[in-house]
Amino acid sequence: MAALVVAGCAATPSGGPSLGLGGGSVANRWEQRVVTISMAERIADACHDEGIYLAPSRWGGAAHRATEELAEQGVDRADLEAAFQAQDFGALSVEIDETLARKGVERGRPQSLCRVGAQEIEAGSDLGLTLKRG
Repeated sequence: MAALVVAGCAATPSGGPSLGLGGGSVANRWEQRVVTISMAERIADACHDEGIYLAPSRWGGAAHRATEELAEQGVDRADLEAAFQAQDFGALSVEIDETLARKGVERGRPQSLCRVGAQEIEAGSDLGLTLKRG
């Protein structure tokens, strides 16, 4: 579990979104949440001047935040650690890029991140709930 702690830790109040992760394996649920948080981080980094930020969380870092959110929902920590250890983070980065592209993000055009972020917030999607307007 120490590897997860290295992923980051923040002391902000939780605004915990509804994860909407439903069924599926723990590894798949964990990976989807990491993808969502990572996309939100990219959007927030590019769009803070547009007033789009990460929603508050007690945990920083996508892997750590996903792990702790799922653990709070009762998912076994050993299963979460196994998901973390088995993850191919290079492939996960490609998945994040591809998912953002499917949503309309254009490489080299930061404003497309802001447009997608605003749309996701308005739609109330899991990604939108991981962001906030400030």
